[in-house]
Amino acid sequence: MSKMDIPKLYETEGISLEDKMIYQKYEIPQIGFYWLIAEVDSQKGLAFGYANLNDDQMAEWGYISINELIDNGASLVDDWNPTKFGDIER
Repeated sequence: MSKMDIPKLYETEGISLEDKMIYQKYEIPQIGFYWLIAEVDSQKGLAFGYANLNDDQMAEWGYISINELIDNGASLVDDWNPTKFGDIER
């Protein structure tokens, strides 16, 4: 899925977190870190999504720098299919 198909930042603001579509997943599987992307600003390399750094109780929604993810070893999951957040097994 291209970043052009992902809603821009704030476009899904009126949608509950459980109902937000997750369009991309980045992960560092060796340490159990993953990020679920719901909105993107391609020009700024910024996203809004859910971050879980191998601690379900501390996982949270927020703004994410895609460049920082990549610089720190995260990779895009190529075979990810857009899925409603509430339907994702976490």
